[in-house]
Amino acid sequence: MSSLVHQTVDVLDCYEGRDAAITFTLYFCCLLSGFYPRKSKFHRSLQRVFKRLEDCRVVLRLYDDLTILRDFFTYELRPGERNWFVRTLKCLHYIAWFCYYPSEHISWLGEMKMVDIDSKLWEFYTNFFWSMALLTSALWNAYVVLQYISQKNYPKEKEEEEKKSFIPWTAARNAMLATVRDGTEFMVAVSYLPRGFLWSSTLTYIQIGMLGTCSAFLRLYALFKFQEDH
Repeated sequence: MSSLVHQTVDVLDCYEGRDAAITFTLYFCCLLSGFYPRKSKFHRSLQRVFKRLEDCRVVLRLYDDLTILRDFFTYELRPGERNWFVRTLKCLHYIAWFCYYPSEHISWLGEMKMVDIDSKLWEFYTNFFWSMALLTSALWNAYVVLQYISQKNYPKEKEEEEKKSFIPWTAARNAMLATVRDGTEFMVAVSYLPRGFLWSSTLTYIQIGMLGTCSAFLRLYALFKFQEDH
């Protein structure tokens, strides 16, 4: 029991763990609210909690631009990425995040009435770049999983040739989790886009809550189960 408490404290003590816990809570509130009539007091209360926790996450992300910049240059300066497909998707992924954060900041400032902007337009930019960042992440991780599966069938000669680029089980495991995690969150992100984009504006509170809770749970699971990797 004390080990679980200690592990929980360690997870919540890091930025990623705290963000995942907040995300899990807000989507769980959205999920619960869907089981009550929209005009009921409990539905409105849960939606208020959902919105306040969303605002909390926006504030926590105010200075994440520098982190993405660091991650991009760390990746770009790291030699050895031989696969052009993965490299292209990762570059697009970082570019999407680069665009996402300023868009979200501007949208947030507009919501606070600090700048005069078209809030609907900037909200669209924010959700569009969020969707693109998640989609590229899910695609490159799915590709890594497929590569891991295909390398199991390599003949001995090719196995020796490709030894340096072999994908270990830990990388494939993380890629599988990331594919499902970002894939489910991508479905949530698209639902916030204006009507006409795929399934945008059609998901119910229960569906959004279920997908978001699943994505956040996988983030928490990875932090608890494979904490030494983070």
